[in-house]
Amino acid sequence: MSKIKRKIKKEHTKRKIRTITIILTLFGSYVNPRGGKVWVGSLIKLLEPFGLSSNAIRLALSRMSKQNLIQSQKIDRKSYYSLTTKGTQWMLYGQRWTLEKECKPWDKKWRLLVYSVPEESRYLRDKLREELKGMGFGSLSSSLWISPFNFKEKMAKLFGKIKVMGYVETFEAKHTGLVEGRELAARAWDIKGLEERYREFIGKYSPIFIRYKERIERKETIVLGECFAERFRVTAEYIEIALYDPMLPLELLPDDWAGVTAKNICLEYRKLLAPEANKFVDSILRDSKVLKESIEKN
Repeated sequence: MSKIKRKIKKEHTKRKIRTITIILTLFGSYVNPRGGKVWVGSLIKLLEPFGLSSNAIRLALSRMSKQNLIQSQKIDRKSYYSLTTKGTQWMLYGQRWTLEKECKPWDKKWRLLVYSVPEESRYLRDKLREELKGMGFGSLSSSLWISPFNFKEKMAKLFGKIKVMGYVETFEAKHTGLVEGRELAARAWDIKGLEERYREFIGKYSPIFIRYKERIERKETIVLGECFAERFRVTAEYIEIALYDPMLPLELLPDDWAGVTAKNICLEYRKLLAPEANKFVDSILRDSKVLKESIEKN
């Protein structure tokens, strides 16, 4: 295999949507609004458009169960799955961070975090780095992390949670260096790489969105399963990119930031295909005892 082909294969593998993202997206968009539990057979059928085999799905569910993200329950000899408290928190975090969070105005201040964790406690250092990335911090050096947002309360809880209070110091500062804020941001975050992924998303889904919009305006008949698959795919692919977006203020991002356009396409696409997609999901879950009980209660 040539170097170019290996590189393409590597990029494809790296950018393939993670099964956990797909399953959490499915629960957030369709299962939780319908009672929160789904029969494994229905789950497998709903995930068919992604080319996932039943064995791959069951393996993913097993792994998520070990991570305490999902739980199973036997009803009439059938296995039903639902999110645990932890799984629900992960799902809600993904939704709020990627679909609901807006770029806030910047107060022109930087929040700095410096740490010095002993080598024998490197696991704490790794955990701290992981948590800081999740909060949207960027790294200027191995032990200096920055953010344009005030996370004072969240950081206090974090330090107590992972027990690093004696190893960290935080500061609030104004940048007086020779470079502009955008250049500083580009050093701390992979802005270029993120923008490339957003532009790939726009290039892929913008023309598809226009075609579906025209078909719906012409009142063409569109297969319900097709609408579900497209709506689900655009949501999952957008979330997979946006989870790595620190959601910086627009002042720190390139002009005409691609993330704004990508999000708008995702939200409009979801709205456009929602009616038909929901009909398809209801048809799959119609025989679910849990779904019937949920409908009767409401």
